[in-house]
Amino acid sequence: MTPATPGGPAPEPGTVWLNRASWGRPGDPLVVCLHGITSNASSWTDAGPRLAELGFHVLAPELRGHGESPRPATGYDTATLLADLRRVLPAAMDVLVGHSFGGYLAQEGVLRGVFRPRALLLEDPVSHQPDAATPTAMLEWDRLNLPRTVEGTLELNPGWSRKDAAGKILSLEQVHWDGARAAFAGNAPWDQRPAAARIAARQPTAWLLPGTSRFVPAEDVAALVGAVGQDSVVTVEKAGHSIHRDDLGAFTALVERLHRKAAGR
Repeated sequence: MTPATPGGPAPEPGTVWLNRASWGRPGDPLVVCLHGITSNASSWTDAGPRLAELGFHVLAPELRGHGESPRPATGYDTATLLADLRRVLPAAMDVLVGHSFGGYLAQEGVLRGVFRPRALLLEDPVSHQPDAATPTAMLEWDRLNLPRTVEGTLELNPGWSRKDAAGKILSLEQVHWDGARAAFAGNAPWDQRPAAARIAARQPTAWLLPGTSRFVPAEDVAALVGAVGQDSVVTVEKAGHSIHRDDLGAFTALVERLHRKAAGR
């Protein structure tokens, strides 16, 4: 676990110190990766080292109730989740990546001024959650049905590496399911879709989507393209929800493209 920064600001009441994974050299352009619900920092087990090879410093915090971070009974509201992240991350970063529920938190963090990234990558983000019942049912299905073996996970996700599969199994063992429900369902409903153009106007932003998404359906993709332009919406047709696992090359290429754009190159 990364130690607290000496002499830093006093932590906000109710926050916890999050575990973080790190790859690359401090001082290199900073990429922050926010994982999805029930996941952990091992979601980036291939992406982190690859980005480090490309010259980035990568930080991947684990949300409360996930990975090796604390598992309190409360504090899963959006404001507290963002306050946790504020304790362990700088406000300014070169590229902020938010996957799935992490995409929701990334957008909220930008809108609320918690994060000031030079570029933003939203990977199949949960920008719209219509009610609490839908995410509750999704999580219960995952809890009961997702495979708990490497072979079973690879059968479901043939594009993943064995390390990716092992990390997913670990994340399902570590997650505090009540906390995940409180975060994913307890903050619902929300709708960030009307804010897409406003978010994209703040920094170079890309939405990275699979060919078929349960979180960004075709009608939302069309509206998104209308709001932010076709160049800001990148679709990887054969990928699933975890595009950084299914097509690492497409993911890292987009991170590099956004970084160059933000740097004016």
